[in-house]
Amino acid sequence: MARIRDFLAKTIMVFSLAGLISAASNVTVVPLPSGCAGYPNYDNATGIAGPLRLLADSTGREQDGFKFIPKFAIAVGGGSWGFMVIPATENKTAEANEVVFRCGNDTLQAQLDLGYAGTRWQPLIAAGTPDSHVVEGVTQPGVFLGAVNVTTWGFNYQNFTETGEYYFLRLLGPNSQNRATGKPLNPGEFTGYIKITGL
Repeated sequence: MARIRDFLAKTIMVFSLAGLISAASNVTVVPLPSGCAGYPNYDNATGIAGPLRLLADSTGREQDGFKFIPKFAIAVGGGSWGFMVIPATENKTAEANEVVFRCGNDTLQAQLDLGYAGTRWQPLIAAGTPDSHVVEGVTQPGVFLGAVNVTTWGFNYQNFTETGEYYFLRLLGPNSQNRATGKPLNPGEFTGYIKITGL
């Protein structure tokens, strides 16, 4: 009986640790050309890459393949703020409302309906740089966002009355651990990648 109990305890520990580190650990990050040339559907004549889709990838959760959506607000007087997030549950019937991305002027942009200002391409300020992933010598499909050879992101659950349930992302590089606990992930946080594909 003790052997079964030890086996179960070890199995539970392995699955618990696997949940903490979902993004593949055997990935080699290879930087792609700067600007827009590294993204799918690049047009050399215009210098624009797109249309593009941003997805959650390698989370080991149901959120794999979920598309990024905007959460933003426009203040009286024209000021605005916002960020791109992964929804907690994906609305499969909202394909017509999918946010389209592109790379233009050497920066990633999202086509957003800004209400009174109309629909326009909005630059994503902290979008990161394009990278490819190589696993055992094989380049993986898609482009992955990151910075300084890091492409693993932490997915943090958020639930607000005004904006609903979603996952806010943060890049997990050196010194990104939770300052209060010293642990690499926040409570409930899981890891994954931001994958970019052509539409």
